[in-house]
Amino acid sequence: MNGGGGARGFSPFKGKKLTHLQTDQNNVIINNKLSKCEVSMRKKIAFTLAEVLITLGIIGVVAALTLPTVINNYKKTQTITSLKKAYTILNEAMRRSVLDNGDFKDWERGIDIGIDAFYKKYWHPYFKIIKVCNSYDECGYKSERPWRYVSNEPATILFSHRNYRVPFLTSDGFLYSFSIASGNVDSQDSSVFVDINGPKGPNIIGIDAFSFDPTDKNVFMPEGYDISATDCTSSDHGYLCAAKIIKDNWEIKDDYPWR
Repeated sequence: MNGGGGARGFSPFKGKKLTHLQTDQNNVIINNKLSKCEVSMRKKIAFTLAEVLITLGIIGVVAALTLPTVINNYKKTQTITSLKKAYTILNEAMRRSVLDNGDFKDWERGIDIGIDAFYKKYWHPYFKIIKVCNSYDECGYKSERPWRYVSNEPATILFSHRNYRVPFLTSDGFLYSFSIASGNVDSQDSSVFVDINGPKGPNIIGIDAFSFDPTDKNVFMPEGYDISATDCTSSDHGYLCAAKIIKDNWEIKDDYPWR
């Protein structure tokens, strides 16, 4: 019996209970440690006001250094895109007019048939014209001489000259100013002046305004295309700058007088 009593005094689960107690205690210790780590991490993650201000200052400096370059490159890309479009539209208009009216060199002269008759016959049907500009203010310009040379000197070109030029705006916002002096490529002035963003600035020849000449092959080429050394620098007028862009594979390179 005593042996039985001794047997009853022994519990086979006693060790396991101790193990559970130890495990619970360990869990409490671990949880306490985790809580301390979380608090520590939260403290480390948080930024002081000084740190935030320093970070914002660094971001501001980087933006100030890089943003002008980004904007400048965007404007160059936009200029190239618009210049290509104007070049394409001009030559498509020439192609269609030649189909209807014969070779450019054989066209009648504006001084012989009249300014309006020349313009309406040879050019008007081949552009999406929204307004013919009888004066500079009718098309949003501020003066009769609204353009400047790339050298920043005032340009002498007149906005409209009813004796030999007809300017008009198209649906894409371009301004074209066509010479109607003659259909002769040897004429003193048979060029076309194009402002690729209309009356919007900067209105500088070589930056947003360009000049094209017709050729005896019934195509338009940029003024100066046949000159080996294209004169397009910051001290020049800028009329030959479209030729430089095209010769440079439709790029505005570092030596271009960009502003």
